[in-house]
Amino acid sequence: MKVFFTFFLIFFTIPVFASHYQAKYVATGLGMDLLTADMIIDMTDTDYAIQTNSVTKGILSLFIHSKTAFYTKGKIQKNKLTVLESLMKNTDGKKTDKTIWNFAEKKDFIDYQSVLIYLMRLQKSGTQTVQVSDGKRDMLVTLTDEGKRNLAQIHPDLSGEGQAYSVRIKITGGKKSGWFFKRIQEEKISPMWLYMQKEENEYSLVLSTFDTGVIGQLYIIRKEFKNEKNQSKN
Repeated sequence: MKVFFTFFLIFFTIPVFASHYQAKYVATGLGMDLLTADMIIDMTDTDYAIQTNSVTKGILSLFIHSKTAFYTKGKIQKNKLTVLESLMKNTDGKKTDKTIWNFAEKKDFIDYQSVLIYLMRLQKSGTQTVQVSDGKRDMLVTLTDEGKRNLAQIHPDLSGEGQAYSVRIKITGGKKSGWFFKRIQEEKISPMWLYMQKEENEYSLVLSTFDTGVIGQLYIIRKEFKNEKNQSKN
């Protein structure tokens, strides 16, 4: 369960195209807040760095009292991203674990936090694939542009029109167990979805959804967004 929330939150909660900004997201399920995350992003035409701090909330914290910090640093060269640093620090109760991923031997792969930067910088329609690794497993992630959607019909806290992307994941190497990874590879269930919205010529993620099958539909919605050009967006 902890791996699922970490994957889902980090993978799909990064607005892009700002040189420096901060964002806050809330994960909800069963009508309750389950997790919050704060992010600081710095990006230029050639470099990027992402810091994400999340903490479990509400009923989920009774089972998983966890604080997680992710940090990614990378290079941007044309349409290719190269991960230079990728680490995670997780505190579960009194226990703290630190994990460092080495991408020196996986130059064709990127980490979770780099995926949306990859997608948003390209801004191509149709279907795109990218190779992702979390140290335990290698994945082929397929992102398909599904066209425009009325966001108010998807979530009551949103309005306007957004671009919809469906997401499918196939495990290509390493560990294949884990209910989340088994479920998302099932072709019969609805894929993971993410919804982007354009604001003053900048795209950012406003909502991501996934049918967990355990706690029903999980939503991660953007609550705050600040950057140097646009001081506040809610």
